[in-house]
Amino acid sequence: MHSLTKTFLYCLLIPSVALAMNVTSGRASEDSGNIVFNQMLKCLKLPADAPSGYNFMVVAVIKDGSADFLSINFRTPPSEWEKTAAPLIADAITQCEPYSSTSGRMEFAVTRELVEAGSKN
Repeated sequence: MHSLTKTFLYCLLIPSVALAMNVTSGRASEDSGNIVFNQMLKCLKLPADAPSGYNFMVVAVIKDGSADFLSINFRTPPSEWEKTAAPLIADAITQCEPYSSTSGRMEFAVTRELVEAGSKN
């Protein structure tokens, strides 16, 4: 993939590809993903009437404290609500910069359970 600045992509993931990526992601990447996820929650405003379950896989490349590349991936064809929510997730990640304590490529999930648990903290 070419180096893209402030690029946001939608992708449909084949579950086996998603599993392979999860297996290869290291502990440091997971910790950095948690930092970005928790900071993103501060700016995240999802549409009303969220479905009972949703699952976005976010791939973010953080460089010099900001999101240099973002990809929001769906494991299944997205619903209308998910199509509306995905750019809001991307916006929240870029609005909650800078990410001064982390850099590099990270992956994390955005699910209803994680958003609800994180917003209570």
